[in-house]
Amino acid sequence: MKRKPWIITAAALLCALAIRAQSAQDTLRFSLQEALTYATEHAFENISADHDIEEAKKKVWEYLAKGMPQVNVSGQFSDNLSLQENIFSMAFEDGTVQTIKAKFGQKYNMNLAGNASQMVFDGTYFLGVRASKIYVELSEKNKVKTEIAVREAVTESYYLALIARKNLENFQENLQVMEQTLLETTAYYQNGFREQTDVDQVKLMVNTQKNLVLEAQRQQLITQVVLKYAMGIAMEQPIKLSDQLDQLIIPVEAQLMNIDTFHYESNIDFSIMETQEEAQRLILKNEKMQFLPKLDAFFNYNYIRFGDKLNNTDKTNASMWGLTLNVPVFASGMKRSRVNQEKIKFLKLQNQKTQLQEGLKQTHLIAQSNLENAKAVYQNNKEGEEIAERIFEKTRIKFANGLSSSTELSQNESQYIQAQMNQIQSTINLMKAHIEYKKAISQL
Repeated sequence: MKRKPWIITAAALLCALAIRAQSAQDTLRFSLQEALTYATEHAFENISADHDIEEAKKKVWEYLAKGMPQVNVSGQFSDNLSLQENIFSMAFEDGTVQTIKAKFGQKYNMNLAGNASQMVFDGTYFLGVRASKIYVELSEKNKVKTEIAVREAVTESYYLALIARKNLENFQENLQVMEQTLLETTAYYQNGFREQTDVDQVKLMVNTQKNLVLEAQRQQLITQVVLKYAMGIAMEQPIKLSDQLDQLIIPVEAQLMNIDTFHYESNIDFSIMETQEEAQRLILKNEKMQFLPKLDAFFNYNYIRFGDKLNNTDKTNASMWGLTLNVPVFASGMKRSRVNQEKIKFLKLQNQKTQLQEGLKQTHLIAQSNLENAKAVYQNNKEGEEIAERIFEKTRIKFANGLSSSTELSQNESQYIQAQMNQIQSTINLMKAHIEYKKAISQL
């Protein structure tokens, strides 16, 4: 049966539309806030930090178990295939000596033993439980620090992806303008109103714009790949950014900076340092506790069966309980030396804490200065790009009307491209400075 052409065309069109709809459905769209939310759950670093917290919690239970009753049961069954013969020499009154061989033991032996112990007093145990909980707290704070690092990476990558997209759009528009100028110049040349040099000069400008478009496309691809990795998205998963660059720049330019709003206590690094200080305080106490006695209770039970036949055995049992006291008396100053070492470590941590306070203040002041400078440079380059665009557009119109040379057009185009490059770089610097400032004031 011969199919009609219109049926084949309709089927192909429906198939193409289905593929396009599926592709659009599979594409994930993210605003900056949505990207940050997604990364909180899926970023590789955050997942690893969650595992670290779970591991730390298991460590707490491991240490708690040391202070709970410990019960061990063991059993043994043996079949003596051949009992060892023992030789005895017996001397009689008449002076004769007789050698006797004898076997001791039974063919079958069964033993069941149980042991239970309970810690009664150990000062180091209670400190160890507290220290293990601090370890969990430290893991949780390290996760917060990891989340901040992930948010920083995602925010920066998102900004760079938007800048790359905007950059590509600008260069594509420039290329369209120059290609139109080339068509017009070629037409004038063919009618004798332009020289070959003018056509060649415009062709060079078109090629320059093409190269810029290619580079912008490469940068757009790279920035999206980096963003996917930071968010924890598979490389083959297509994504689309829903925010616009201009919308995100507005709050950055309006960022209010006030040194009085800075509090180093809210910084995650300072919080981690405080936890480390508390952990070191417990380590010092633990070393001091080594001078105290330790008391444990125990209970043992043994049940034994033995005989030459399995169906006819005798039994016996034994049990015992008691206390074990361990009192440290003399250790040649070793424990005292450990205490002194931990004291020194504690003093070092206090000094590092003070150093961190001043370092955070320094970081805040530098971040504030960098953001102020980045804003000023951005505004200057933004105005410079607008001026360069007006100059280039006027020169292009003059060139189209024969009032300007191709050399002047090329120079103004180069000036315009450089102004665009400067604006792109200043936008990148502004966004990075804003991220660093928000990180410095613990608002990232």
